[in-house]
Amino acid sequence: MRKVPTRVLAINAVLVLAIAGGGYWGYTTLHPKAAPVALQTTTASRGDVQSTVSASGKVISPGDIGLAPLVAGTLKTLNVKVGDHVSAGEKLAALDTTSLQTAATQALSSLISAKASVASAASQLTQAQLAVDTANQNLVTQQNTIAQNAISYQATVDAANKALADATANQVFSAKTYQQNIDAAKVSLAAAQLNFDNYEGLYGPSGITVAWCSQIDTINSNCTQLMSYNAALINAKTAVETATQNQAASLLKDQQTLQGLMTAIYNATTNQKVNLAKDQDSLTSFKNEITTAQTTLNNLKITQNIGSTDPSLAQLQQQIAQANYDQAVKNIAGASVVAPVSGDVASISTAVGGNVGTAFTQATNSTTATGFIVLTNTTSLRVTASFSEADTAKILAGQDATFTFDALSSVNATGKVLQVDLLPTTSGGVTSYSATFSVDGKVPGLKVGMTATATVITGFATGVIQVSAQAVTTRGGNSFVNVVTTKAGAQVSTPTPVIVGLKGDSSDEIQSGLKEGDRVSLPSITRTTSTNGFAFGGVPGGVNALAGGGVAVGGGGGFGRGNG
Repeated sequence: MRKVPTRVLAINAVLVLAIAGGGYWGYTTLHPKAAPVALQTTTASRGDVQSTVSASGKVISPGDIGLAPLVAGTLKTLNVKVGDHVSAGEKLAALDTTSLQTAATQALSSLISAKASVASAASQLTQAQLAVDTANQNLVTQQNTIAQNAISYQATVDAANKALADATANQVFSAKTYQQNIDAAKVSLAAAQLNFDNYEGLYGPSGITVAWCSQIDTINSNCTQLMSYNAALINAKTAVETATQNQAASLLKDQQTLQGLMTAIYNATTNQKVNLAKDQDSLTSFKNEITTAQTTLNNLKITQNIGSTDPSLAQLQQQIAQANYDQAVKNIAGASVVAPVSGDVASISTAVGGNVGTAFTQATNSTTATGFIVLTNTTSLRVTASFSEADTAKILAGQDATFTFDALSSVNATGKVLQVDLLPTTSGGVTSYSATFSVDGKVPGLKVGMTATATVITGFATGVIQVSAQAVTTRGGNSFVNVVTTKAGAQVSTPTPVIVGLKGDSSDEIQSGLKEGDRVSLPSITRTTSTNGFAFGGVPGGVNALAGGGVAVGGGGGFGRGNG
């Protein structure tokens, strides 16, 4: 093979490098790298979370009130004029009460007389009833005493019977003990007799007897043993005799004890019968006292013409007198006109000296209030607003609310939910519920009919771990955030399950899964470049994190709030 010149090889190498470089330049030109985007994050912190619902509504006034005295008469004093503001309980006007005072004085005199008659009759009845009650109580007390006596009598009999039973049982046991003592003494006697007979039978033939041993002066070991057995024999015989004598004496004493206990039972039983009879006889006098007291009470009721349930004639007279007096006092009080609530005087129909009637009406949706005096602006202004079904479920009476007004851009007000309608309103296929709110204090410039926006605070959590609501994603009832950490100089976003408490307007309460100071990513769109060199929006960085379970990203960090 012919050798390729070195110059040709060099030229070819230069051409290859040129082609490769041109290809790399062209590829990088058509496929540029994505421009890095800074990852948007937020930090979990401790703070307050608040959730609210809002709706538009109107400012309303509850209505006007017509006032009039309870009795007709001549107007004596008038304390207000049209346009005056009055407070609840303030006296506005009064009629001439001269004739009413005279009627009340006469009614009071009749009432005092009627009460005296009733008191006298009641006192007699009370004393008679007290005598009946006392007699009945005495009978009950005596019956209780007799019942306790019967228990005491029976306890004495039971104690005597128990003492006899215990003594009888003890006698049987003692008799066995006495016999056991005799039997033991006899056993000891038989043993002593056996020892003596055996020793005497052994040494007696050689002349060693009790008689011989008793006469010698010198010490003999056989005599010593024999005399010991003889003394033991004598003691054993004496013990048998003593045990036999003790048995006889003890048995006699035990028998005497039993006889005494049987006598005690007889005496206790006899006393029980006698005392029970006396106790029963004593009840007769107590019952007679009840009969006498009840007869006196019944005769008194007949004398006073008092039925078992109907009031007496004196009581009926008192009731009539009391009703007349109460009405007279009521007429005097009703001759004054008092403001039931705070408001402004809108009209006055009669001047001092004129006749004032009792007629009045209250305002309705189609009529105005009428009366001697009419009050307007009687209550604080209120706000009504309609909320969606979902928002209504979060609203309860007593919750705090804030208000803004279209016509008063710089004015804010506060109040509370007074009530939420039970029945809905449906319009255009949309169901809503109307809520009524109180308005705190006096709001400068506020008028009936102005448009208001009511915001209800439906939830509030204080001092909790919270994070931006955009950082929390919820799918299938499970929530998570993308926790951002730095590894090897790169930001890493890791999906982390969390338990969400209160979902606020701008932030959510995190009950578990995050701690104060943790960084989490917010939703953002990474920028990439198409194959033709044009930039376009990529997928959120949170998707990359979900797919990779924690990967380095150039931007993005989660979808924010979602229901999956």
